[in-house]
Amino acid sequence: MKKRLFFSLIALACVGCHADGLPIVGIVEQIPVLANGSHVTARPTYIFTDEKLSGSTFFNALQCPGSTLDVACCYEVKTTTPTSLDTELAKYGKDPLFASQMKSIKGYRYIYVAAPTSDKKLWTPVMKTLAQIAANPEDGSPFSAAVVGARFDKPTILASFTANGVPMTMQTRSDTTSGRIIYTFTRGGKKVEMSEDTFAD
Repeated sequence: MKKRLFFSLIALACVGCHADGLPIVGIVEQIPVLANGSHVTARPTYIFTDEKLSGSTFFNALQCPGSTLDVACCYEVKTTTPTSLDTELAKYGKDPLFASQMKSIKGYRYIYVAAPTSDKKLWTPVMKTLAQIAANPEDGSPFSAAVVGARFDKPTILASFTANGVPMTMQTRSDTTSGRIIYTFTRGGKKVEMSEDTFAD
């Protein structure tokens, strides 16, 4: 019985992992859809990942102010059937800023519809601020950040950290020449890179 419970816990911990046990990484995008260029009519949230999910998964968003990362806990993907860029553009693509930003994202393989976890006890200060912004239809502020399919028990972590027992790093940099933001993950010695255009002012 103890062995069976142990293996069940490992399986739960690795829902956000590759088949090889490495944490799934990606980008969270919350892009307001505007009517007439001002009023927010929808605020869909997506997780762009490097790997297909095997079950409902929690993702922590990581913002990079320097040698430490601010954690936005947590986003949850409950429906593990991926959506597609064409599907989401058919819904919201009349907003040209939404369309251009979604099309700019590179390096992913799958797109999932996500939402902040309904368990508000888990929310970090960053997530609480994001929730306040999302509740205001006059605030068209977008949000994007790197995400890792793992849980962290602190609102701030070092840029070199451990997720699901795997040593990782995450770096964010802006390429002023191309006008793009580049997210670079290393996990277990393997590198994954994703990028997107910077949001238009």
